[in-house]
Amino acid sequence: MTATPDERFERARAAFLAGLQALQAGRDADAEAAFEQSLALMPGRPSTLMNLGVARLHQGRAEAALQALDAAVAADPGLADAWGHRGVALAALARHADALASFERAVASGAAPDTVAMHRLLALGNLRRYDEALQVADELLSRHPGDAEAWLQHGRTLHCLGRARDAVESYRHAVTLAPALAEGWSLYGQLLKELGRREDAAWAFEQALAQGAEPELHRWFLAAVRGDEAPPQPPASYVERLFDAYADDFDEHLQQRLHYRTPQVLAEMVTAAAAGRAGGRPFAAALDLGCGTGLVAPLQAPLAQALDGVDLSAAMLAKARALGLYRELVHGDITAHLQATAQRYQLVVAADVFVYLGPLDAVFAGVRRVLEPGGLFAFSVEATPEPRPVLRNSLRYAHGEAYLRDLAAAHGLHWQAQRSGTLREDQERPIEGLCVLLAASAQAA
Repeated sequence: MTATPDERFERARAAFLAGLQALQAGRDADAEAAFEQSLALMPGRPSTLMNLGVARLHQGRAEAALQALDAAVAADPGLADAWGHRGVALAALARHADALASFERAVASGAAPDTVAMHRLLALGNLRRYDEALQVADELLSRHPGDAEAWLQHGRTLHCLGRARDAVESYRHAVTLAPALAEGWSLYGQLLKELGRREDAAWAFEQALAQGAEPELHRWFLAAVRGDEAPPQPPASYVERLFDAYADDFDEHLQQRLHYRTPQVLAEMVTAAAAGRAGGRPFAAALDLGCGTGLVAPLQAPLAQALDGVDLSAAMLAKARALGLYRELVHGDITAHLQATAQRYQLVVAADVFVYLGPLDAVFAGVRRVLEPGGLFAFSVEATPEPRPVLRNSLRYAHGEAYLRDLAAAHGLHWQAQRSGTLREDQERPIEGLCVLLAASAQAA
């Protein structure tokens, strides 16, 4: 027997209320099922669509949530809360400009500004509109001076604007108001480290660890500021997050602000060594370790018939892929890739990569594995007189010439050439380094 409209309405209402109850109890999958049941009975209801989107958001399914929230605001453009939740979904999908527009639409539709102020602040920061973000943060703090999260984002914004000493005070406010805020202690410590306040930075990192911050990462931070025995490398997740966030500004920042010339120096060394080889492209295949956005590619691609790259950052690889100069790009750890790949190369290049690795034995073994007899290995390091790798306060590793010579000899790699000089600048100070060219022995590894 077909249900009457009134019966369908009551069943839809009951399912909707059950969904709300499940949502409030944190049973998001049950809530989603209930809202879908309600919509099957009464399609297109804006409030049900909105809550369906919220249930999906809570499950980390931003794309599916956005579908429901788009339908909600299409059905009722004045539904302020739906615009707000839609902005959250868009932010989770890294569509920050669209997210900001959605948050602003929420306010225009009647949402209280404070309900989306933090989201607007985060979106503006992700869009690098830091002056506007600071204005939002100041306004939020004028109304809620005891909001630790607002102080945290205030500090982050000031730091991005280059106002490091002001940012320190904002971070201090954040951790004073919320001593359990692990992220606040971590950012506070990183900025104190940057300002050369090593003891204060170590104390902040210890507080971050005590409040549950990522142990591997913060022990690495502590090793950098206290001179403890350094881990062999930073956590891969940290490096990936760092360079994913850095991808859009990477080339301009390195070349224009830091005066980075390492790829050019390595290319000059390789070109000189390849001058005696036959053909316009003397290398059949080359491998760019830690290729990043592909700064090496325009300089090395003319020397090789094929150029491959490997990097931990997916965002960096997307930039490199857009150049159209690589045959293959691999998202992964360089040491693991060198140990696993079936490809063989006549040239391997690593520009400004070993600053993120301490001991290099496994990398050299991997390079020797993939290099054909007589192949070349060109790389750069930050220089140190120490006999072993050193983790600096900058969170970058430095390597000495004697260490590198011993390592090369141990792996059948012959020292061909070197150039010493400034690799780049850091906080307007020159960073001295070494560019090295090695050659694999004539016998197969």
